[in-house]
Amino acid sequence: MNKLAIFSIILALSCNFSYASNSPVSDSKVVNGLLKDIKSAQKKLSASQKELSKLRASLSTNVRLQEQKVAKLREQTAVSQRLQDEKTLSLQQLQTRLKTWSEQRQYQQNILSRFNHNLAKQPFSPQTSAKEKLAWLSQLLANIDSKINPNWHSEKIVMPNGELHAAQVLSLGPVNLFIEPTEQITGFVSLVDNIESTAAADLFKVTLLLASDESEGIIALLNTGKGKVSFDPTLTRAFKINSEQDTIIDHISKGGVWIFPIVTFGLFAMVIALAKAIQFYRLPSLIPAFNERFAQLEKITQADDKTEAQQSLFGQAKGMQAQLIDIALQSDIGQKRDDRLFANLLHNKHKLDYWLGAIAITAAVSPLLGLLGTVSGMIETFKLMTLFGAGDPAAVSGGISQALVTTELGLVVAIPALLLHALLSRRVKTYYGQLESSGVNLSQLNTQTNGLSSNG
Repeated sequence: MNKLAIFSIILALSCNFSYASNSPVSDSKVVNGLLKDIKSAQKKLSASQKELSKLRASLSTNVRLQEQKVAKLREQTAVSQRLQDEKTLSLQQLQTRLKTWSEQRQYQQNILSRFNHNLAKQPFSPQTSAKEKLAWLSQLLANIDSKINPNWHSEKIVMPNGELHAAQVLSLGPVNLFIEPTEQITGFVSLVDNIESTAAADLFKVTLLLASDESEGIIALLNTGKGKVSFDPTLTRAFKINSEQDTIIDHISKGGVWIFPIVTFGLFAMVIALAKAIQFYRLPSLIPAFNERFAQLEKITQADDKTEAQQSLFGQAKGMQAQLIDIALQSDIGQKRDDRLFANLLHNKHKLDYWLGAIAITAAVSPLLGLLGTVSGMIETFKLMTLFGAGDPAAVSGGISQALVTTELGLVVAIPALLLHALLSRRVKTYYGQLESSGVNLSQLNTQTNGLSSNG
């Protein structure tokens, strides 16, 4: 209606303008009047538009409120309809719905139990209620929040002397710092996992005590919130390795019953090697370069000079070599002297080789005994894995490491025994080779021509 009125006014003004144009005197008045009318019409138009905008905004607000009321009514209608439907459901449908809800509950319980097993390695018992599980989850979320925003909290700690003290503990990721406020003792602690915890607070044990100069940073961190703190980059693994170092006796005792025969063989080989070493040390030295000096004696043509030189050479002989010389002086050249020399050489060789075979046997048997002990230990380990499962790798690796102790000890016994046997055998071979060379030369000694006689 407003637009139509404005259009009529403009049409009337245009008619008046065309009518007044015939009088040039009134042109300016007509134009001014026309402009005033246009401005007046524009003001009315803008006012009408503002009024329309206000009406449109109020209508939009009313429409939105009505839509919200309709949505609420629909929800109420749906609830009422569902209640009405539930009243009309049969018993079988109710049982089906109850079964579905039970399956959903069991699925949620399984997810929570699996999460607990993966995180804490301690699955819930069948008697654990849903309320306790939710309480555990809430506590876990609180612990995670405390790790994200670490704060000092009061805990019970076990000191190295076994005393239980109250202390302030700060958990920074896997690292736990503590301050014992009474004695101003500081250091690192770790959570004790193998205790039964109900509603009581966690229990920590001290893994490292810090010196007084290193404690200043932790005390300042507690008092002012700023301080220089030392950290263990191995996360207390270095302390565990240091605390688990065994003595030699403790390490050997882990091998079980098979350790005793291996140690017995080792001691047996050591005693024999020591006795043979003493025997070889006490052996008299052989005449140096006996073969060359004997060959030079054969070149002497004068009988008296040759006899005197031979007596001088043979007078230096001792022990086994002196026995060979006595046999050569007491027997004529021939089969009888050779047999006696050969028999004496065999006797001396047997005397030198006596008990060396026992060292060789020890070097061969000790690794086999160690392997037997390892196989026995592995059988026991696999039996435990069959009974209790392989869920704990530490228990399985611990049994395997203990089973390998016998193999380690067997090699420790075998390697020195093998080296001792090689050294002693080389000594026997060298000494006996020189005796054998002396015997070959003495088998051709002519005692009748030179007039030599036995010293004995």
